[in-house]
Amino acid sequence: MIRRRLRLPFAALSLLLSASALAACVTSPAAAPEAAAAEEPDGWVVVAFEGTDEEFDLGIMDTLLETELAADEALAAADAGWIDGNDVGEHGYELYFVGQDAAAMWRVLEPVFADAPVPWTRVELRDGLEDENPVMLSQG
Repeated sequence: MIRRRLRLPFAALSLLLSASALAACVTSPAAAPEAAAAEEPDGWVVVAFEGTDEEFDLGIMDTLLETELAADEALAAADAGWIDGNDVGEHGYELYFVGQDAAAMWRVLEPVFADAPVPWTRVELRDGLEDENPVMLSQG
């Protein structure tokens, strides 16, 4: 699969970078490594949009951009996680979200993706990115 990062408008990217730099200035350097290790999120929600045996329509990524941003905003508002990136393959598109609790994140994300212009086909709730037995959800 080809790994593709979330596309953000330049102004949004600049704002995110500025906020990250400001947050880094506020955190105590001595406490940061311990706090980061103690609170490292490892709950993952993977939302997949898969096609049939035919090649996946890459235009769907552009169609879903507003939904991706709304999902990230909803997670941030709930203090539940954030979007980590996406994967594009020959037959599908996957969005990766990370936070402390995958089930809690899906409760926030589900209504956002219910209104998406393209229906999701599979959701994985993972305990760790490499979870060998994720909870699998499907439409219908």
